[in-house]
Amino acid sequence: MNTFKIILFDGHPIIKDGDNVILIDTGAPSTIHSTEQLIFCSDSYNCSSNYMGLTINKLSELLGTKITTLLGTDILENYNLKLDYKNCIAQFDKNEIVLEGNERELTSFMGIPILKLNVDNQDHNFFLDTGAKLSYLASSYTANYESVGKQEDFYPGVGKFQTECFDIQTSLGNTSFNVRYGNLPTLLQRTLMMGGTKGVIGSDFFSHFKVVIDFKNKRLKYAKHSE
Repeated sequence: MNTFKIILFDGHPIIKDGDNVILIDTGAPSTIHSTEQLIFCSDSYNCSSNYMGLTINKLSELLGTKITTLLGTDILENYNLKLDYKNCIAQFDKNEIVLEGNERELTSFMGIPILKLNVDNQDHNFFLDTGAKLSYLASSYTANYESVGKQEDFYPGVGKFQTECFDIQTSLGNTSFNVRYGNLPTLLQRTLMMGGTKGVIGSDFFSHFKVVIDFKNKRLKYAKHSE
């Protein structure tokens, strides 16, 4: 098992592996690295240094801090991934990682994990995205809520944008927690529709739960953080 200390930068989980500064991004299907070969957890991977015009320099500029690597699901799928934001720990293992708690099935779209959550007594599919500091919900569902203000975010390929935000109770099993949702720009809303999802669940989820994502078997183990 490989264990790293998580640095949470504006809700984004960043780890250091040797000289590499890595953003763990379960919402990205492809890894982007400063060169075309990445050594991670003693394994060697071929990856892109320019993905559809996106480079590490551009991503670092959007993020607001220097990284060498955006670690996407094309590499993450080789591991079981444990994330514990409360204790600032990330663990990667090719074997099973034990976590006492509950378990849920995941589906996926382009390698991005999808989790079913309950909002307003309705079940909806959400992209499970460690790279998202804000969560997102289709505007048709936030229309009945009062805005708590605007927040700036960014999305690769779109750049920075402003969104109204809404605090909405969300449930996973018997556990309810507050999530701050924004609305995605129209282009990204279409991506949600393509994936059969109604939103993106980001850092608020990982702040409430420690989780193990089993990409190969499409399972999520989770346990609520103790108060």
